[in-house]
Amino acid sequence: MEDGQNVGNRVEGSAANVVQSGSVGVMNLNMNQFTLPIPAQLPRPISTLVNQKHVLAVLDDVLESLSEDPAIVVLAGARGSGKSTAAVYWLQQHHERFPDGQLRANLGAWSDHSAAPAEVLFGFITSLGIRQADVPADLESRMNLFRSLTRGRSLQILLDDAVTAAQVKSLLPGPGRSMVVVTGQGGFGALAEQDATFVDVEPLEDEMAAELLRGLAGDRIDAEPAARAALVDLCGGRAVALSVVGRVLREAPDLLIGELLEELELGGGITRMTIDGEPAIAAVLDAGYRRLTEPAQRVYRTLGLHPSADGVSVAALAAVMKLPEPTLRPILRELVEGKRMVDRIDTRLRLDALVREHARNTAEEVDGTDVCDLRRRAFVHWYVKGAVAADSVLQPQRPWVRALFPDVVVDTGHPAHRQPREWMLAERATLPSVAQLAADLGELEALLRLCVAQWWLYESEKCSDDLVATHDVGIEAAQHLGRLEVKALLLVQKGYAQRTRARFADAARLLADASALARAQGSVALEATAVEGAGLALFDQGDLDGARRLLQQNIELAEGIGDPRRTSLAYLHAAKPATPEEALRLLAVAWSGFRGLDEPDRHNLGKVLLWQGCKYGEQGELAVARDHLDRALALMTELGRDFDRAQILDALGDVHATADPAAAHEFYLRAAQIYEDGGQLVAAATAHQRAAAVAR
Repeated sequence: MEDGQNVGNRVEGSAANVVQSGSVGVMNLNMNQFTLPIPAQLPRPISTLVNQKHVLAVLDDVLESLSEDPAIVVLAGARGSGKSTAAVYWLQQHHERFPDGQLRANLGAWSDHSAAPAEVLFGFITSLGIRQADVPADLESRMNLFRSLTRGRSLQILLDDAVTAAQVKSLLPGPGRSMVVVTGQGGFGALAEQDATFVDVEPLEDEMAAELLRGLAGDRIDAEPAARAALVDLCGGRAVALSVVGRVLREAPDLLIGELLEELELGGGITRMTIDGEPAIAAVLDAGYRRLTEPAQRVYRTLGLHPSADGVSVAALAAVMKLPEPTLRPILRELVEGKRMVDRIDTRLRLDALVREHARNTAEEVDGTDVCDLRRRAFVHWYVKGAVAADSVLQPQRPWVRALFPDVVVDTGHPAHRQPREWMLAERATLPSVAQLAADLGELEALLRLCVAQWWLYESEKCSDDLVATHDVGIEAAQHLGRLEVKALLLVQKGYAQRTRARFADAARLLADASALARAQGSVALEATAVEGAGLALFDQGDLDGARRLLQQNIELAEGIGDPRRTSLAYLHAAKPATPEEALRLLAVAWSGFRGLDEPDRHNLGKVLLWQGCKYGEQGELAVARDHLDRALALMTELGRDFDRAQILDALGDVHATADPAAAHEFYLRAAQIYEDGGQLVAAATAHQRAAAVAR
């Protein structure tokens, strides 16, 4: 009992690993016994680094004194001063001292929105081998899990462009010989509580600035000392500005520094972007842009219009630019390998925040708002087509896209249709930005299709945060368009997401609203879906009477609809809050229903056997329980449903725990092995803990 609210400890359905947060406190996962992936998320360093001897020396000192607790080093300095370059250079030089890998996050100091710690932790946790479906929803649970995963390990973690100390504190690893390097403009004094070391990164002195230019363009810069001094002065000691002009000179060996100065002084491009009131960075980026071929300039401007900082695939860029990928590839080589204006990380094209802003501003200046909006719309429609195409393959029995958007045409040539799961996972972080862009552009119908087709990411991977983010704007759009049936479905989907986030009261309210709205629209099928969700939300809260009432209503609605599979599912769900005797009656009906389909639903038949085994176990009929669980295990093994197999082995462990602890121990260990092989390390750790408990 907490705040007068009953909390149940029962789990329904085939949910992934379950963590009861809020009443558990700290959960020790003993992750050292598992083999975790070794992430390598840092970009390639520059070959040489100048004028950062002090910074590198401090980092060296911290490394030599590294103990069993993570070390934190804060590199503070003005925008463009070379903090990130120095950090990447040093970290890559010493990567062998940190055998468990490298993590990196851009925390968004120079973007429109700073990165939410919960989202950054989601990326870190999944990079360390946890299935997306197993990542808890709330920030505190994610912090605890990240610290458990990193405990006793040796990692490099770069937190680039940090905004606040609180943001950084949420992302610190557990005890171990790890190194956390933070870059930002300042305001991190509160990190002194974590024994952080602070380093001021100053603009380059003139001599060192010239050395950086010499390293990029060669000794020819010494042939024009006056022009070189003027160029250094224009760049204001900013490493990023010097790097751009150095690359321009390197790529144009016949270009005199004096001629480059004339180009910079004439402007000829965007000058809106400044650093501390100085237009130097914009000017030198303009110079780099003007050195691109015309096709590369168009690609650069289009990249600036992409809605997400997470990067863009070559396929998306090719579709928006209406270019074949083979035609696009040499242009990208010019941008990535030649002029170094664009980075290619994990097969995606990414622009540094500063460069991305410049590319966007350049597009607005050169192409105009109307053309830019056409390209933005093209991005929106490409992603919506992809989500719909993936939905058609991943969830062919789910009717809502076809029912609510009867004119929809599945683009079978879209890469999402060929590799739906891979595409959805690769674009997961981009879709919320696409949804917001669609809302901003007034592409509300496209926004609704995206929200509905996004469901698989929640149902399969439990990406509840993404669903909430997109559905907030989607529900508003549906109301604006008068698409109340769509609004009801989005309320249902958001309600399920809130269940996963353990916000059961919010979930129950959303699902009740959806039920009333669907009823008002005369959509019995949608009303049944909402009632079912509302009943399960009450079950989550421990309100068994309320859950029984709504799930019984769901049975009545399903029988009225006349879809045998829906009806069988309704009986299966209704059994979950029921007493063992009543549950077994309901499960018998569900069994007959799934068996009687034109093509028997063997997967759900296996779930019925699992629940029958659990309910027989509750009423003490252990032999019968074991028989049903054995049959369920055989069926799920035949179907290749590994996660279901592990759940059944867990249940067999529970059934044997009192009478035969040795057998229970073996079942738990087998379950743990399956979870571990599938990367579900939280469930594996829980199974190991159960095994240890019965072995005492």
